[in-house]
Amino acid sequence: MAAGISPELNPQEAVAPDSRPGPDQHRLAAFLEQVLATAQAGLTYSKDPFDIGRFHALRDATAALIAEQSTLDPVRIADWIALDSGYPTPKLDVRALILNEQGQLLLVRERSDGCWTLPGGWCDIGDSPAGAVEREVVEETGLICRAVQLLALFDKLRHPHPPQLPHAHKAFFLCEVTGGQLLTETDETQDAAYFPLEALPELSRHRVVASQLRTLHTHVQQGRPDTLFD
Repeated sequence: MAAGISPELNPQEAVAPDSRPGPDQHRLAAFLEQVLATAQAGLTYSKDPFDIGRFHALRDATAALIAEQSTLDPVRIADWIALDSGYPTPKLDVRALILNEQGQLLLVRERSDGCWTLPGGWCDIGDSPAGAVEREVVEETGLICRAVQLLALFDKLRHPHPPQLPHAHKAFFLCEVTGGQLLTETDETQDAAYFPLEALPELSRHRVVASQLRTLHTHVQQGRPDTLFD
């Protein structure tokens, strides 16, 4: 069946969703994430063995339903869910906004879906948000940069991304290039190029959407020092 909900196991295993998922898919994704969070919290804090068994059953049933709505094997879904433990919290995705002298945006083309996005990715353990985005830029573009401003901190659920698990917050940084050389191919990306805002390529909408790019670009062009947030 067509993929409706995409668990982002890692950038290479993300499932391509329907191009324009309807509101029912967004509601289902939000509901399933709440169920998973409830099961995870129950497994973290419950002491009663019968309750623990019930929470395991709830988590397994949710994994099966997610697999039914995606193209991934149920075992892969279960393994992904089992990796997370403790109290459930959103993940943090960081993205770099880099502009050239003409005000064009630097985008990279992802190997996983062939679409374009701002350089970035998940924060690793031990990373600061700024350090994470600077590392991601080097890995995906070959450019050395410095994060100079936190432009926005957005809740992914409040923007028109396709439905996807896990719940994530997105931190967008304005970055200045200080060295390196722009690479057109890396382990994670197929290409990198600057684009004018009015001629964007097909975007990897799990990672960034056009409305965010327009908002961030305007924010920088106006020289605003504040941080946007949901």
